[in-house]
Amino acid sequence: MTDYARLLTEQAGDEPVELDTRKPIEIVDALLGAEAQVARAVRAERRKIAAAAVLIARAIKAGGRLVYAGAGTSGRLGTLDAVECGPTFSVPPSLIQAVIAGGPRALVRSVEGAEDDPKDAEKRMRRVAVDAKDVVCAIAASGVTPFTLACLDYARARRAATIFITCADLKAAAKAGAAAPGCDLLINPRVGPEVLAGSTRLKAGTATKMVLNALSTTAMVGLGKVYGNLMVDVRPTSAKLRARAARMVADLCDMPVHEAAEVLARGGGRVKVAVVMVHRAVPAAKARALLDEAGGRLRPVIGDVRIRRRG
Repeated sequence: MTDYARLLTEQAGDEPVELDTRKPIEIVDALLGAEAQVARAVRAERRKIAAAAVLIARAIKAGGRLVYAGAGTSGRLGTLDAVECGPTFSVPPSLIQAVIAGGPRALVRSVEGAEDDPKDAEKRMRRVAVDAKDVVCAIAASGVTPFTLACLDYARARRAATIFITCADLKAAAKAGAAAPGCDLLINPRVGPEVLAGSTRLKAGTATKMVLNALSTTAMVGLGKVYGNLMVDVRPTSAKLRARAARMVADLCDMPVHEAAEVLARGGGRVKVAVVMVHRAVPAAKARALLDEAGGRLRPVIGDVRIRRRG
């Protein structure tokens, strides 16, 4: 049985902060001061994050998927990243999925005890039909969550590639009786104890969000979803995104925004198609064919274009 009191994420730190005796501004200063060390902890894992992003991009190119798995805050952060990749990079929901302890209702309210149910993990992973083409990225701030570790075990049994993100001191966790997680890649930002002891939605949550931001964005760049620093595969499903898409076409084609909007409409709302139409002087169908030949990458089709920024 795990001795939870020995876990790093359960510690109060060497100098516990007497939060209930502090003024509001002092509490805020303590919380924000603690967050300052998160970026350093995440940066220490940068090579592993990059390797994981390459693993994900290769799997998706080969017909696989990325599946996040976690409980509580970790599960919600994985779900958030999966959902946001859709409009940002025009990936279908089936390509990046999330499994969370307690199911969808756990996204909006706490489902007590769900994180301790490994049988539920197997059931939910079976529904997603994880197989050897996929990458499963399991997230557990403490490193010992039974649901998440069961998801990881299921993925390995199905021969999927595995990534484990945790803020735990795994050596200390092992001494506390926790089983060592088996995975292909371990991403382990050590952010230390929380100011509010045990509240891993704080520093550990911030670290997890930073890792996921870097992980999915780098993988999507590898899949040709970006030109320069522009999200040229954005799905323009709102007024803001339609305006952004038109500006990108204008910036990449050096033309007025209203003209760019017209080209974008002829290109079916797809920024890359519209840009190829202008640079290669071809109709939409030919532009799509050229992009398909280039594996969806814009640069091989239009070359190095100076991006002219507009307001």
